[in-house]
Amino acid sequence: MEQTKQVAYTLLRVFFGALIGYVIAAGLNIIDMTPQDWKLAAGAAFAAVLVAGFRFLNPKDTVYGLGAGSE
Repeated sequence: MEQTKQVAYTLLRVFFGALIGYVIAAGLNIIDMTPQDWKLAAGAAFAAVLVAGFRFLNPKDTVYGLGAGSE
């Protein structure tokens, strides 16, 4: 259960980090963002979470996730 909380927290941090990174890189003002801007930002953040999730699920990744500590 503790590992699940840590994974969820990490994925949440990745999501918000990518979201903020997209907003900054695009030069957007959060207050003036349109729904289309939010959709693009959320898409970028979701893609970052997928990458982190795939890395966690990869048993051959010996640094993070399911394969951690196997070497």
